[in-house]
Amino acid sequence: MTSSKPDRFPYLSALRGLAALWVVMAHVALMPNPAFELPWWPEIFVRSGVMGVNLFFLVSAFSLCLTMPKHDNEQRPYLGFMLRRFFRIAPLFYAVIVLSNWYNPAGLPYDYKTVTANLTFVFNFIPGPGYQTSVVIAGWTIGVEMAFYLVFPFIYARTKSVTLAIRALIVALVVATVFRSVIGDLVADPGIYIRQSIFDLAPMFMFGIITFYVVQIAREWKHKRAIGAALLASVPLQFHMIVGGMVPFGAPIYWQGPMFGCLLVGLNLFPIKPLVNGATRWLGDISYSVYLMHGPIIALLAFRFPAFQSLRSSGLSELQAYTAALGITLLCVIPVAALTFHGWENWINNWGKGFASRCAGRKCVEVDDIKGAKLAEANSA
Repeated sequence: MTSSKPDRFPYLSALRGLAALWVVMAHVALMPNPAFELPWWPEIFVRSGVMGVNLFFLVSAFSLCLTMPKHDNEQRPYLGFMLRRFFRIAPLFYAVIVLSNWYNPAGLPYDYKTVTANLTFVFNFIPGPGYQTSVVIAGWTIGVEMAFYLVFPFIYARTKSVTLAIRALIVALVVATVFRSVIGDLVADPGIYIRQSIFDLAPMFMFGIITFYVVQIAREWKHKRAIGAALLASVPLQFHMIVGGMVPFGAPIYWQGPMFGCLLVGLNLFPIKPLVNGATRWLGDISYSVYLMHGPIIALLAFRFPAFQSLRSSGLSELQAYTAALGITLLCVIPVAALTFHGWENWINNWGKGFASRCAGRKCVEVDDIKGAKLAEANSA
């Protein structure tokens, strides 16, 4: 069962749902062999769906900033934080690792070394198929997330304002630049290793922290809806500049941070219905299951059961065949994701929260503090 509490940040759930949908759109087009050849006008947006992963990273860092104050009253806050993140991510990921033992369409190396690296979440640091790529289709992002979780509490403690968060971003960008310059001498395929490494993607998380503090400041702004509308209107322009290679300087990937930051702040100030609604929020609830389950399902439809090939040979145009393939994929992915969410992911996550709270412990309230509080209450009466 999902929580009956009202969603205080519906735009976050909606963004997770939209990011998951965007990734699925990209993989439906790119995973078949050959890939779908779309007209230029939908192809740019569809193939850019890999950006949805970076939107996930930004929203993840933003959400972690929202929840970190809950750990202030714990005796062992780092332990409580890591246990909650483990039970949020690991159980479903482990289940899909087991599934990959029987169904491994990508042919990723599946042996005790790669499986151990995946189970211990160190695989993001080890180059090569089955390691950094994960033994799970598209599972490389889980390694990035877990690596960020290890350091997030320390980053959060030192980034308590927009200014400090920007400093952290600058440090992350410097680290990424150095990493890109030296990694070519250390690994056989630096291009793939760079694109899937926490060292290169850490700036996206920093943008999420900056966005968190901008949203806090935005509470005091006048004309919130007008500013939100302006920020949302800027997103298509920024997208055009990024995909067109027209960014003023630096790697285009890092300009996705400001773009998605404008999208998040804009929806916070002006949550337009086409993007923030019951459907996108519900899809956001099951987005992790959607992400992990969509790869094997697309592989089944594209290779084991040649549904995509049948569509392409039926006389339909490539765009029509792609649209039908996307529809079939979603009809399969969403029910499966809903089942895995309610049947496994959500309930074990809720159990893990209770377990983490017990392990972290609660800070004892000193007797003097209690007496002081009672005295203050008496004086104010």
